[in-house]
Amino acid sequence: MAGLGSGLVLFLVLSVLGAVGPDQSAIPLILLQFLSLVLAGFITGVFVSEGAVLHGGLAGLMLFLVVAAISIAIASGPNIVELALLGVVAAVLGSSGGALAESRRRET
Repeated sequence: MAGLGSGLVLFLVLSVLGAVGPDQSAIPLILLQFLSLVLAGFITGVFVSEGAVLHGGLAGLMLFLVVAAISIAIASGPNIVELALLGVVAAVLGSSGGALAESRRRET
């Protein structure tokens, strides 16, 4: 949950600062989502003793559920293909964040 919270806090801080918003380009928003997914996986991987990759992937999926719920609430007809693709990307990027945390733990 700490990884999910940190990803959401990063997203909210940058949106308040004006880095992302409805009048801005979509590229910073997408990069921010990807960074949040990796960060959620990394922080989750730091706090677990075993299975950092799995827990990082689950944290990415939890963050995906929040993003998907927001996009479904905003859009009148959500695109199922885009949501499914984002779910796969969320699991992969969250797992990569968990793998980074695990490799960092092995080095120390």
